[in-house]
Amino acid sequence: MSEYIASVDIGTTNIKINLFNSDYHVVDMVKYPHLNINQDDTVFEMDFEEIWENVLDGIKHLIIVNEVEQLEIILTTAMHSVQLINEDGTLSGAVLTWADTRGTEIIEQQSEEALTNQYNRTGTPIHSMNPYFKLMSVYEKGKRIGSLKDLLFYRLTGEWVIDISNASSSGLLNLESLTWDAVSLADIGLETSELPRIEAVDYNAKAMDALFNAEVSVTIGTTDGISSNYVFSDLDDVAVLSIGTSHAVRVINKQPQLNYQYQNFAYNIKEGQYLIGLPSNNGADVLSCTNKVFNSSFEELNLVAAKRPHTESIFVPYLNGERAPIWNEAATGNLFDITRVSSRESVLYSIILGMIFNIKHNVSVLEELTDFKAIGLVGGVTELDGFPQLISDILGYKLYIPVMKNAETLGSIAVVKDIELPREYRIVEPRFGQSYDALFKKYLEKV
Repeated sequence: MSEYIASVDIGTTNIKINLFNSDYHVVDMVKYPHLNINQDDTVFEMDFEEIWENVLDGIKHLIIVNEVEQLEIILTTAMHSVQLINEDGTLSGAVLTWADTRGTEIIEQQSEEALTNQYNRTGTPIHSMNPYFKLMSVYEKGKRIGSLKDLLFYRLTGEWVIDISNASSSGLLNLESLTWDAVSLADIGLETSELPRIEAVDYNAKAMDALFNAEVSVTIGTTDGISSNYVFSDLDDVAVLSIGTSHAVRVINKQPQLNYQYQNFAYNIKEGQYLIGLPSNNGADVLSCTNKVFNSSFEELNLVAAKRPHTESIFVPYLNGERAPIWNEAATGNLFDITRVSSRESVLYSIILGMIFNIKHNVSVLEELTDFKAIGLVGGVTELDGFPQLISDILGYKLYIPVMKNAETLGSIAVVKDIELPREYRIVEPRFGQSYDALFKKYLEKV
């Protein structure tokens, strides 16, 4: 009997499920957008029941259409989600995502010493994305604390369990002991019994019989950031740049390296492996906003990126406030040095450069924390052929781009099974004919 793997990737905008055969080749896939998102200047919530229904529907569909008899589900979820749970097990409110800014007021009330200690104990940046600060703001005594990962695992298996990597990004895990942090829990008023049990990323349990007409088990899996890095686990000395709505640059390190000034994160994956990196609020959403304001399109922006018209204008892309590199939620986007010779094309190019300069700023910080020789690139911008070359030229690094779509789902398999899987890359080498140093220096002066 042939065994299949359903690699489930749940982000803040959609759900992607890739079905792999026993040779780790994709045979089918489904995708669901999150439709029930509640969002304003402070709130960013998702509907767990909608997510659960779509995950269940997607897996059942793949089982039926592909006549699957034996299936392993591997779960990957976005980091930093929070779901309050009532004493009777019902959900209290919606899922709070990293982009929800409740908890900002708690940060402002705490001393620099307290914030430094919190960061050094947990490796999670001092920002409202950190569930510790959200819970300090919204927690109600007697409720349990869940997340996307442990609630999905519970619904599938009946066991309330969270993987070590999601626990580590919760701001509630002690990086030294790799157990729930007693100080953080005491600050909030939590007991360990009100949190899920922590297990390794390869923890597996049998799915409840009533759910599927097949023999199904569930592996707890990891986070979206870690799965992205494991896409490139066959390569040495590679940092990974993910450009979605936001962006992040990450490496896998043997030690939980921390720097309070830079506020890089350090999350445990497994013994001797930590995800080190810097997260930004602003990625390809800058391009989406540009299309809205200028009535442009991704096709037009792609042509501009390939043409590279002359510009002296500078765009600072903090449209959503910013995490790394400046950690200022009140930051805004700004366009500087427009003159009468500026054109639509040159302004659009300045905006594109601003998005990439922000990435370069974070890559420059990561260079100070660890060594790497190339960058693996994932995200929708890889489908715009003018962008990868421009990104490579500005960053000054060779880029490895997976040929497989939704390659992160293969990364999820690689991390839980600790195996090297067959991969194919498109390689983009930097061209050094045009220098961006002067414009980047002007950019840094405006930040």
